[in-house]
Amino acid sequence: MEAQIIELLPFLHDGRMEVRQIAIHNIVSFTAPNSEFFQVFVKNAKSLTKDLKALVKDDEVIAHDALRSLINLSGEALICAELDDEDFLKYLVFTIIISKKNILADLGCMLLSNMCKNENTLNKLVSLQGKPVEGLTTATAAVAQLADVFLKGTDKGYNPQCNFDFLASVFAMVATTSEGRNALFAKDDNELSPLSKIVCFTEHPSLIRRGGVITTIKNAGFAVEHHPALLDEDDINVLPYILLPLCGPEEFDLDDMEGMPEDIQLLPPTKTRESDAHLRETLLEGLILLTSTRQGRDYLREKKTYPVVQKMHLAEPEDHVREVAEKIVNMLMRDEIPEITEIKETEDDEDEIPEITEIKETEDDEDGISEV
Repeated sequence: MEAQIIELLPFLHDGRMEVRQIAIHNIVSFTAPNSEFFQVFVKNAKSLTKDLKALVKDDEVIAHDALRSLINLSGEALICAELDDEDFLKYLVFTIIISKKNILADLGCMLLSNMCKNENTLNKLVSLQGKPVEGLTTATAAVAQLADVFLKGTDKGYNPQCNFDFLASVFAMVATTSEGRNALFAKDDNELSPLSKIVCFTEHPSLIRRGGVITTIKNAGFAVEHHPALLDEDDINVLPYILLPLCGPEEFDLDDMEGMPEDIQLLPPTKTRESDAHLRETLLEGLILLTSTRQGRDYLREKKTYPVVQKMHLAEPEDHVREVAEKIVNMLMRDEIPEITEIKETEDDEDEIPEITEIKETEDDEDGISEV
């Protein structure tokens, strides 16, 4: 069978469309990572990837199978390296994903998510520029355009065939680099940043969408210089979107509710807490990052973050998640050390940033590599 698969490969670039279609249709089912023939494709990574990239621009049926093949294969570093191609990246983003009618947009999002595991490709995406898209966005930066299609495309609201959920994983990867975080915080003509358009999905029914957004928020928290924008109620206002998934049906005392974000006051008795333990932990890690400055700690105290974390801690079944909650409590309930500028004039005014060794500035692996 291996010999037969190898014999099929040259037909992927045959001059006859019907031959290319038969070849890719027979190959796609063997491209899954658990396939016994997976390594056959890896050994032919260079020529195979070249052909598959060309087929993505072919007839719609052929392009569908080519995208599926690339999604399955792109978990392999050799294949992913061959996809580090700016022209192909532009086609994938601007022709397939940011399209109101392309039925392959969701497959394009899945492939882009996998491609961003490659650092060079990720950097290319962060700096990628295109033309404004009528009816979608006036932005030219690819990251900003993707944020607009992610927002407007929720539940197939932009493209009736696609929901763009896998872009959440792309944003999570973008937020792992300082340049990517700057792109997420960059404001458009309406004073809105890409991040401000995606933070609202932390309670979305889709685990892929909300998981990627929650991870994006945590990764964006490493940009301490942008914490004011994150917390500003007239800007990104991220705190309610972190706290809401941590809230369950428990009631708060009236004294505790005073000052809380309005969105988490008087929640219904049917309110449910985030069901995924890893995502609950990620939300708490995002809060820890926001406590890394005195301004952030004061704001979290003012907004009564402690009662929310306390209720969540009491109901939390996982030890490792409770430990993270306890760190937040310690940060918020501790006494602040007053500044003593008269003793040492050169002493920094900024409070010491707590050591957070358990959080890494990389995307979490819960989504892993997409496969189809």
